[in-house]
Amino acid sequence: MKAALGLAAAAFAFAVTGVPAAAQSPPTGYAAVVLDGLPHRDTTELRARVFVEEQVGTGRVRAIASGFAEGLVAKRLLPPEGGSHDSTGSYTASGSYSAGGSYNTGGSDDAVAEPQDLRIEFRSTRLAVTAGIGRVVWGRLDELQPTDVVNPLDLSRFFFEGRSEARLSVPLVRTTVFAGDRASLDAIYVPWFRRGRFDRLDEPSSPFNIAPRVGFVDRSPPRTAANGQGGARLNVTSGHVDWSVSAYRGFRPFGLYSAAGAIELTRVYPRFTMIGADVETVSGAWVVRGEAAAFVSDAFQAAAAPLVRTGSSFDAGGGLDRKAGAYRVSGQFLLHHEAYDAAPPGAPAALDSRGRTDVSLIASADRSFARERYTSRLFGVYNPRGGTGFVRGILTANLKDNLALEGSLGLFAGSGPDAVGRFSDSDFGYVRLKYFF
Repeated sequence: MKAALGLAAAAFAFAVTGVPAAAQSPPTGYAAVVLDGLPHRDTTELRARVFVEEQVGTGRVRAIASGFAEGLVAKRLLPPEGGSHDSTGSYTASGSYSAGGSYNTGGSDDAVAEPQDLRIEFRSTRLAVTAGIGRVVWGRLDELQPTDVVNPLDLSRFFFEGRSEARLSVPLVRTTVFAGDRASLDAIYVPWFRRGRFDRLDEPSSPFNIAPRVGFVDRSPPRTAANGQGGARLNVTSGHVDWSVSAYRGFRPFGLYSAAGAIELTRVYPRFTMIGADVETVSGAWVVRGEAAAFVSDAFQAAAAPLVRTGSSFDAGGGLDRKAGAYRVSGQFLLHHEAYDAAPPGAPAALDSRGRTDVSLIASADRSFARERYTSRLFGVYNPRGGTGFVRGILTANLKDNLALEGSLGLFAGSGPDAVGRFSDSDFGYVRLKYFF
């Protein structure tokens, strides 16, 4: 594993030296080295990553290939070995199981290499067909997009870099039918399931891993025709308003934990059905966005027991953003409501609750300095009801046209069952050197 990290670091050093490649038209990409730390988790990490992309084709057919190699050497807070689902542990308010025993600091290393996009595209005036491995973006809100359900996420990259970098590629066939330049119908089929990740690199010891630190059996959906996922999105422009309606049937990307009717703890991935809509328009200097998703069939982790609850959920939000000089500012709200079916007989009294509602307030601001040599971004989420929040600041200095130095701080506040409150002790900071070629 350390050899793989060394290989990634060597590739970075080679790229920075500017040694010309033998090929006349070398692929594009970047190499990056990141030093990050999470003080509350006694964690320090060195990550190296090389990303390469190439596109070939003319006319109606195009092939896109991209991928990366990434390595890790870290000091992490490791859980005790041999933990088990017994009376020494407990379920937290977020529904995660916490094992008893002491945690020790130890070494961690890992490496991974995988494609990010590997697909062939055919396009004509009225039709576009894509097949391979790739990512699909649905929704219009900033970072927290209720209808963006096609690709699972890597949570460590979500907190470090944002949603666009966190999407994990899936195998897919995508067909888009165009009705002029004002309407299109996008249909997607994903033949097999890929789960979300807390971290691509040594996930069991990752500080962003909120899964039970005890033994469990993973019940990922098998790769059969019956477990295919898919949906469609209709995009329309009416006057100055862009709007879409969508539907998708898939599996929850992050597993839920259940010990009901079994001795062992099991991680399962229930089906969901989503019906959504989004809208965007421009009014003067303002861009106005809205988005809603109804999960008419959904499942949830019980808050105080290793049980999975069924029910439905609803997410809806709206936002505004505008450009003002060197600034771009945005603000939005997102309402999340869960409605649970009746608790099974014999379930703990704590499961009497039939639902919960949260409202999140989201704001961001971007600014460039010194003729865009420096850029900054501030992003924040706050849940007034739970008192939880997350703030991330990023400052980037473009040292050269193809060399950037980036620093970031991420702070969490409060703890609770919402998406942010589960990471209450995961404050982080990092410094990244990134070379583009």
